[in-house]
Amino acid sequence: MKFCYKKISLPLVLLLTMFAACNKEAPDAERAMSVVISGYNGGAHPLQMAIDTTVYDVAVSSGKYIVKPNDLGNFNIAYSYRSNKQRMFTLTDTVTKEIVYRKELPSDGTKANFNYLFLNGKLVDINPPVADPVTNKLGFYIYYPASDESIDISLYRVDGSTGQAFRVYLAKGIKPGTWAYVDYMAGENFATKNMLGNTQIHFTKSGNVGQWAFENDESKSVISAFGMFLPAADEKGLVQPYFITPQTYDLGHSQLFYYPDRL
Repeated sequence: MKFCYKKISLPLVLLLTMFAACNKEAPDAERAMSVVISGYNGGAHPLQMAIDTTVYDVAVSSGKYIVKPNDLGNFNIAYSYRSNKQRMFTLTDTVTKEIVYRKELPSDGTKANFNYLFLNGKLVDINPPVADPVTNKLGFYIYYPASDESIDISLYRVDGSTGQAFRVYLAKGIKPGTWAYVDYMAGENFATKNMLGNTQIHFTKSGNVGQWAFENDESKSVISAFGMFLPAADEKGLVQPYFITPQTYDLGHSQLFYYPDRL
């Protein structure tokens, strides 16, 4: 019986060894994670963010990661780390030093998302419903301590070619201070991203489309649908909670969801 041997050159052996090594990530190799934070600080004191031992205090980027009182806190942080271990994202009251929000980062992957609402000295539960494959679910939490009157929310668009106006209601009779979810599928007049890019979202007093909901001020009761990532006609199965609150000059909002493939 004869045996055949094929000689493998030394350079080829080295190349194969290097290739195998490249596909096995070293335990201490540097990794990166995009951490998206969305929410609102309705407390009396600023909130300071931290990821594990990295503290984003006033010395970091001139304090831009400090969430001021009565302000939206929407951030995207590129966080680098090496070893695999439990890591926590926290929000800490800068005066009392109390940790008001604490969640664990994913153990792997490249993206993380944290959503919070800190109102009246405590966290408001954000418990979105389970996704429905045949429709979308939009949620609204309106923070408006000045009034408890119910509010209607509608989409409004004027066609640039014909001048025709279109309106469709997203929700009616929403009470401030509570979560309200509605099923939503885009209609033909708000079907595409181009249409939505030219659409406004109106907040009016219930049953009176001509009366603005917040301080009877249009600038504080209207926001552009552009950048709100409302579902287009070909999208289903999305769950999108929104936080809404009037601010000094306009209407503030925070998107308490994260679909990185739709950004």
